[in-house]
Amino acid sequence: MSSYIRKFQSFLRKNETARGLFLVGIVILGAIGVWGGIRLALNTEYPILVVSSGSMCPPNNCVLPVGALVVIRGSDPSALKVGDIIVFRGNPSDPNYLIIHRIIILYTPSNDPAYPGQYAFVTHGDANPPGFNEGPNPASTLVGVYQSTIPIPYLGSAILGIRGFMYDDKTGQPTLQGILVIIALILTLFAFEIAEPGKKKSSKIPEKTDSSVAATDSLPSILTLRLDSTVGS
Repeated sequence: MSSYIRKFQSFLRKNETARGLFLVGIVILGAIGVWGGIRLALNTEYPILVVSSGSMCPPNNCVLPVGALVVIRGSDPSALKVGDIIVFRGNPSDPNYLIIHRIIILYTPSNDPAYPGQYAFVTHGDANPPGFNEGPNPASTLVGVYQSTIPIPYLGSAILGIRGFMYDDKTGQPTLQGILVIIALILTLFAFEIAEPGKKKSSKIPEKTDSSVAATDSLPSILTLRLDSTVGS
């Protein structure tokens, strides 16, 4: 096993592109591991989300502006209460369509007319007009309860901008420009490998040698400096 490891290390030392891809892979695996740990700790599949609409940002008391990075924690439905800001799936046919609104009515299993035997809730966006409510929604649609906002300026807005560039919000499919950017990045990576500059040879200065000539035809010694350089194409 150790011999294979040494061969692999030697290969990485000789190939800069392979070394770069290896480091990128390590970073990606590390990010996946960290994300998995956060999901486990917060007991939800979506522990961190970006607010993409202004429905929770009324002019007088903006709770969650567009671009806010919010932390979500999974919760037992029995622990919910009126006034909680929750994230839930608002469209049964699209599990990725999430809504973050405030609970205004909570039904327990004993008084739930629409979903007998289970908890349900009616929600409302703080900035939405009166009567624009959602629900009742069964507790099975609950993703988690809002905990806090991560105070990193512009990060959420940047994420929304990148997502809007790479994906079509209406269809959820990659956009043409997003595909072209990915292809361009791949081609650029391989182009760096093909056009990798050669390493410069070390310059060598030959030692000065003494030469004797006839006294009547004495010339100063000449020092010749040779520079070897390789220019990558």
